[in-house]
Amino acid sequence: MSMCFSEGFYKAIFEGCSDAIYVIDPQNSRILDANTCAWQDLGMSREQLLEHSVISLQQGVENEEHWAQIVEIVFASHPNAFTFIGRHYHQRGTSFPVEVYTSVIEFEGQPLFLSVARNLDRTSSQREEFRTRDARLTYALNEAVDGLWDWEIGSNEVFFSPQLKQMLGYLPHEMTPNLDTWTQAVHESDRERVIAALNDHLEGRAGSYSAEYQIRKRDGSYIWVRDRGRICQQDDEGNPLRVVGMVHDITRSKDLEEQLREQASHDHLTGLLNRRAGYIHFSKQLSFALRYSQSLAVCLIDLDHFKNINDSFGHLVGDSVLKHFVELMSTTLRKSDSLMRWGGEEFLLLLPNTEICSAQQLIEQLKEKLGDNPVVLELEGREINYTFSAGLASFPVHSQSLDSLIKCADDALYEAKAEGRNRIYISREGDGV
Repeated sequence: MSMCFSEGFYKAIFEGCSDAIYVIDPQNSRILDANTCAWQDLGMSREQLLEHSVISLQQGVENEEHWAQIVEIVFASHPNAFTFIGRHYHQRGTSFPVEVYTSVIEFEGQPLFLSVARNLDRTSSQREEFRTRDARLTYALNEAVDGLWDWEIGSNEVFFSPQLKQMLGYLPHEMTPNLDTWTQAVHESDRERVIAALNDHLEGRAGSYSAEYQIRKRDGSYIWVRDRGRICQQDDEGNPLRVVGMVHDITRSKDLEEQLREQASHDHLTGLLNRRAGYIHFSKQLSFALRYSQSLAVCLIDLDHFKNINDSFGHLVGDSVLKHFVELMSTTLRKSDSLMRWGGEEFLLLLPNTEICSAQQLIEQLKEKLGDNPVVLELEGREINYTFSAGLASFPVHSQSLDSLIKCADDALYEAKAEGRNRIYISREGDGV
């Protein structure tokens, strides 16, 4: 016997369902309709809910591009439902885990998405991959802010938590659950070291696993993470069966660390190596020249009458002159040459594999270029012409030690300034040792 049900009957089923039901526009992810359970789960009124979209409600869907990828997968899954685990935002600012089943339906010639979302906080059933796990681990894998993983060594299967997938920019259903997915994502420069650290723990040489490394995201970019894990299950002979770990995104702290390192070694105004870092770089260049029996020219440069520029135009203009000088030199020097800010208006220039006469010619060319390119003060509509004095020394002609080479170049610079500035003098000192 067949029965014909009225529209009201189906409306009663829609409203009476104990899971949230959403009708969604695939084109823009807008919520077109939802049952009572849906807006109650979210702590909203029906009117408030209909102002939202999947992007604003679902934690795992970040933007329109992300939604377009999901739409493509849902249509490809039809007539089967597309299933994933995610989190829905509550009106009070919290979120809760959901298991979502999305199907394609057609209404008046228009394809729509029908999504059934089960609130996992309200049900005793858990995901299939959690059914053999203890409750505390299940909670941690779902609720922890950081990404978590659970590796079963025998099968080589790895569970990646939704938070870990989101951290790496993946959709909830993506990331093949095996160890190769992780190892291939670790940056190749870190991979060997990280795997060695994991093996040290598995083989009992370390009490736990811990490593910092770069890992590739879905879009091909890399983030820095701190990864920690520990064996949580062993067989009767003590062999590891299961390892659980947590991944924390440390990209911000790494960026800050790099900024602090940059600030400690570079002059903030010109971006050049400062004197402290310059000594280290100079030492490396000198060791290289000694090892390969190459010459190394050293030049100390001092901007002439720089104090007068500061006194006449102010320190901001003085800073502009310093930056102008560095930019001009940087466009002229070779890639192998190194210009460093030695202090105030003084600079140290290293010219690898360059004889003293060639170095003098290069400095003369720099002086000519500086004469042809004065500083232009745009607001005042005027130009500032300035010059520099330079002292030259070279390895191995004048000395083979760093401090002695600097002294030779400094003495030559002092003589150039004493003779009227705007000159280049070659050191007359040194004994080659």
